[in-house]
Amino acid sequence: MNLSIADLTALIMVVFTFVTTVANILLWISTRRTVTILLDQVRHQIASGYSQAQHSVIDAHRDLFFGILNNPTLREAFTQANGLDLKDWELQKVSEFLVNQVLIGFLNFKNGIISGVHFDGFTRDARDVFAYPSIRSHWKKMRSVHSEDFRHFVETKLLFEEP
Repeated sequence: MNLSIADLTALIMVVFTFVTTVANILLWISTRRTVTILLDQVRHQIASGYSQAQHSVIDAHRDLFFGILNNPTLREAFTQANGLDLKDWELQKVSEFLVNQVLIGFLNFKNGIISGVHFDGFTRDARDVFAYPSIRSHWKKMRSVHSEDFRHFVETKLLFEEP
């Protein structure tokens, strides 16, 4: 087989073009995977930030309540000024905190912060929380302030009655 310089040059160009094309395809696949990974990380960071913000709000709420509860003068003044029975008010606050703890777990699952396996165990524990009459009573009064997906979770997974 006799190849002229022009034929040899053309053959080298075809091989070079083929190698370059394959390299570009591999680079494109790699870049696409990297971008997908980065997008997943950003989504996870946003979800984590949202869950952390929700947790901070609930912590601040709990700190405020304990500040009032641990200051007898303030506690007495607050309950009298608002016409509240101290024991009923305390029970309401404890119920709120427990419902909010379940909400945090739900949001962490929904936002991908905790896995389905861990959420199954959490759901069993949350079902025990919602078995208390004070929690059920509080839920009936406050369910409308929660999101539709959280209400659905509570009412189908936590409040259902076993046959």
